[in-house]
Amino acid sequence: MAKFRSNPTPWPNGAYYFLRFIQFVSSLGVIGILSYFLYYLIRARIGTPPEFIILYVAGLVSLLNIITTGVAKCCGALNAKFALAFDVLLLAFWAVAFALLHRAMGGLIWGDCTDGHWGAAGGNGVYVCRLYKAAWVFAVVAIAFYLGSVILDVVVIRRVGNHKYVVANPKSMQQTKQYTPNYSQDTSYGSGGLPSHG
Repeated sequence: MAKFRSNPTPWPNGAYYFLRFIQFVSSLGVIGILSYFLYYLIRARIGTPPEFIILYVAGLVSLLNIITTGVAKCCGALNAKFALAFDVLLLAFWAVAFALLHRAMGGLIWGDCTDGHWGAAGGNGVYVCRLYKAAWVFAVVAIAFYLGSVILDVVVIRRVGNHKYVVANPKSMQQTKQYTPNYSQDTSYGSGGLPSHG
């Protein structure tokens, strides 16, 4: 009898969608904050820091990855090794972008967002300080949850690797019975069978 591979879903939906949702929110947060900064930097004709560009690209690529892998998973075509490769690359991308941002901010991330540190009262220095810290936090969260995605991918790869082949469900097959002639019945002309020879 032919054997068929069963096709269970190896991805735990709750963990997968939770990780992707937090990554989506983090990416949108980073893109939104940096879009605000870039708008005013360009408007003031001030050079754009490379740290901003790298972090912005990390957010955009993450959104693209979330959308494409989400569509592939909904269609049942998401390969765990493919997902792992991209999650590792994005984890590295976020880590580099975060390291550059943290270095550029120096000790500002641990300082207070007060008028004394960020300009005179009534200015937007405090607001800018809070946005910097929010971008920093979003980057940390993205790194943590991409690490979670890498771990999940490895778990799924092992689960698929340990998956055994099982016989397909007979009810799903088009023909489940074989015809077996019954020679014990009367096969005379009257019953429509072959003539009996005496």
